[in-house]
Amino acid sequence: MTTSERDLRDAQRLHLAGEAEAAEAAYRRLLDDAQLGHAARHWLGFLLLQRDRPAEAKRELALAVAGESGHAEWHFNLGMACARLGEAAESIAAWRAAAALDPGRYVYWSQLGAQLARAGMDEEAERALRRAISLDPGCPEAFYLLTELLLRQGRYAEARRCNAQGVLAEPAGRMDAIAVAQALCELDRFDEAKALARDWLALRPGDPVAAHMLAAFGGAGAPQACPDDYVSQAFDAAAAGFDRALARLRYLGPQWLAGCLAGRGLAERSLRALDVGCGTGLAGAALRRYARRLEGVDLSAGMLEQAQAKLVYDDLHQADILSHLRERTDRWDLIACMDTLPYIGRLEPLFEAFGAALPAGGLLLFSTERLEEAGEDFRLHHSGRYRHAASYLDGLLAKGWRVLSRERLPVRDEAGCPLEGEFVCALRVEGDNIFNHLNGK
Repeated sequence: MTTSERDLRDAQRLHLAGEAEAAEAAYRRLLDDAQLGHAARHWLGFLLLQRDRPAEAKRELALAVAGESGHAEWHFNLGMACARLGEAAESIAAWRAAAALDPGRYVYWSQLGAQLARAGMDEEAERALRRAISLDPGCPEAFYLLTELLLRQGRYAEARRCNAQGVLAEPAGRMDAIAVAQALCELDRFDEAKALARDWLALRPGDPVAAHMLAAFGGAGAPQACPDDYVSQAFDAAAAGFDRALARLRYLGPQWLAGCLAGRGLAERSLRALDVGCGTGLAGAALRRYARRLEGVDLSAGMLEQAQAKLVYDDLHQADILSHLRERTDRWDLIACMDTLPYIGRLEPLFEAFGAALPAGGLLLFSTERLEEAGEDFRLHHSGRYRHAASYLDGLLAKGWRVLSRERLPVRDEAGCPLEGEFVCALRVEGDNIFNHLNGK
């Protein structure tokens, strides 16, 4: 070993030991070495990059690459410095060079694909990310990067499957059992999802969430509605962060409700309104404007606590919504049921209760998740929620309702993809006691 080689090895030992200043000085002493100067310059640039000095790092790395262009890692580190400086084109060029020199490195293709995608070069980005996935299908990063690209292009079916593959590539134990089983279902691996759910239920016997999700994955007969204990447990657990979660999912219910009510010509503070499945009270602000009395009902105590804090309801009730409607003798001018029907499969009993609770001329506003496949009225999806066919809603609304507004819109995002639903405003058709309100009187 030459003296220069020994000096470079000593500098690298200092570097690895975290003695950054001493390592930097040692590398700089070697920069003019005829044999190892370019290598020392590369390692100096790498150290400067680690020390968050990207402009200096770029200068040294560029000189190293200019002196010896055949090292893939040197090009890669130059690309990292350029990316840190916001120089997208330069980083892409460097990472292209790294991948060309050593096409078997996952990280070269994943970083290149990510930067190409950010630059809007989608076709090349997709090729790079798919190359990364082929090199290491056990690493989730490229799956998620490709999912983002597919979402941006509106290729939602592919995006859902790609995201699911990313979930399954996560290290064991990082994702909860529900997410893993849902990813398996997304990839049509239902037997594996059911087996996972059964194992989960065996570890948590009697757990309502585990039991319901087993049914959702096809491992048990689907109930006519989500069990009460599942709903209360799941939503109690989610209550504190529920509003933030729905904001991230771009939930459209409150906006649609506010717009629909604004277009009805309703007098302010004129109606007796009931918010069915009120949750944290996201619909409450829109309803409050038109309600002289506003009540809410929900199964989850945690959700009702959040709703109470909004100070928009006159009264809140913890109860099963169907039982509450049947047991109360109240007659309402308006009932809102936003993002609640997805937790109920068979809707006839609930619509009968709506009809009994609303006088002729009363308004019903609700949303559903849309079942696209023909041949079923509703289906329990592997999300754990029910989807309803448009034809099924047609039959329900034909029995004593006149549709004032019916829009097919995304309810929210699911795995980044818009989830198609229906938003409906219907009038109870017998009589006219609410028409004064509709006319603003």
